[in-house]
Amino acid sequence: MAWRQSYSLQALESEDTLPTVTSNKTTYSAETGSPGSRYVANGTTVPETQYPNTAFSKDVDNRSPDNTQDETVAEVKSSKHLVMRFLLLGFIMMSLIYSFTLAQLVTVQYMYAYIRKSLFPNVSFSTNESECQINTTSQLYRDQQTVQKLVAQLNIYGELAKGIPAICCIFFYGSLSDKYGRKTIILIPFIGNMIKCILTTIGTYLNWNIYIFIVFSFIDGCGGGWVLAMSIVMSIVADVTKPGKTRTFVIAMTELSLGFGLIIGGFTSGFIIKAEGFTIAMVVSACCSLLPVILLIFVQETLHKPKEKERKSVAQLAVDIYVFYFRDSALYGKRKVFVVCILIYFFIIQSAFGANGIEPLYVLNSPFCWSSVRVGIYITVRTGLPFVTGMLFFGPLQRCLDECVIAAIATLSNLAGFALEAFSYNTVMLFIVPVLSFARTMAVPVVRGVMSRLTPPGKQGCMFAGIAIVETFCSLFGSVAANAIYGRTVEVFRGAAFLVLSGYLFVAFILSLVLYKLTRRLKADRQAK
Repeated sequence: MAWRQSYSLQALESEDTLPTVTSNKTTYSAETGSPGSRYVANGTTVPETQYPNTAFSKDVDNRSPDNTQDETVAEVKSSKHLVMRFLLLGFIMMSLIYSFTLAQLVTVQYMYAYIRKSLFPNVSFSTNESECQINTTSQLYRDQQTVQKLVAQLNIYGELAKGIPAICCIFFYGSLSDKYGRKTIILIPFIGNMIKCILTTIGTYLNWNIYIFIVFSFIDGCGGGWVLAMSIVMSIVADVTKPGKTRTFVIAMTELSLGFGLIIGGFTSGFIIKAEGFTIAMVVSACCSLLPVILLIFVQETLHKPKEKERKSVAQLAVDIYVFYFRDSALYGKRKVFVVCILIYFFIIQSAFGANGIEPLYVLNSPFCWSSVRVGIYITVRTGLPFVTGMLFFGPLQRCLDECVIAAIATLSNLAGFALEAFSYNTVMLFIVPVLSFARTMAVPVVRGVMSRLTPPGKQGCMFAGIAIVETFCSLFGSVAANAIYGRTVEVFRGAAFLVLSGYLFVAFILSLVLYKLTRRLKADRQAK
């Protein structure tokens, strides 16, 4: 097992970057008199302990050009190694999210078809928008709403079965990554998702009772789900990057792996279902769930092996998450920022998971009555377009705007999309929704980056585990609440749930402005000192 290695991403740094040793214009001198001597570069004092793996030397000026060139080549190689590591992690997460997304979309549509066939075996619900039943007084329309309500109720049961154990497990698994290493713990959610996909495939093939699928969701929740996997990947990013815009940028790019998984999963789901049926679609999902387990062999460990005297019990590591957020002196003067960040994250993720739970049902219902292919295409555009625009615009916006302003723009964009979706009554209006939501993916990496930048290196696992707990709670409560609202209001106003999601984002927008003021004040206080 390879222990933590230090790398450099100086090409991406735009602030808090140390001068490189290869510059002919940079001079270094040592201030002696203490064990932790400091080095002065062009008048800037840098503690030796701040970057212990950086190639500083008291005799920098006396080094030969050949040695300097060798160190430059080594630095470039390490940067390439780091890029390859992130590409591998990105592909692993993309496989995981693809498997999860495909299974989720197949399961929802399978439950819809199963209940419809069980309750109304002699009734044919149209999957053609032009022939869709929109007469709210007809028996066919009322039957369709009955199916919608029952599927929404099943979604609630499934989310509860997955979310409750996941919240409990993440308290332990998240902090355990600081004890036993990232690579060991991330295997747990991979295996949980793999077992769920395999069992769901068997259940679909053998036409088991639909309620047994809730047990499969429980198994996935006991593994922590993809949320735990993502939090550990973010801890890996924090292990090998320096605080600042570099880390925020890498976090944003790592988040893209989720986007690609969602895009490919949404796009292919409808075509596979139409061509081969639900069972083959689940076989594909199960096969893809094996990839993260296999590819994990090639991932290097990034955490130092702790000394025996520093090892803590599992219970203490779980308590560490609570202590870090509420009592740790490391957050002295920063706790308000963390509270605001967590609240922003909560409302954004709450709206995202809420939408994921009801959008497939929304477009299967009147007046759309879409087929599985069209559902897949819409989910692809709805999730994929914002990820693409986020990838294109995040870097340029980061150079000219404060990151908190980017978060505010992202929440407003997301809010506008949900508001339009609530009142959509035709295909054109629905496909304008992702255009309005072009910036929706930019807020989450900003919040992660701000929190990671203010967190000491030894506390990154606890910090990201705390975020994972919030995200898991949102996956539970957000989807349950959205499905409950949708099931109760679908006959009165089918877009009511999306207006509630818009309300969440309005609160997040206000909190983004508060975060902007807090971070500006924190930066001013730091400069004053």
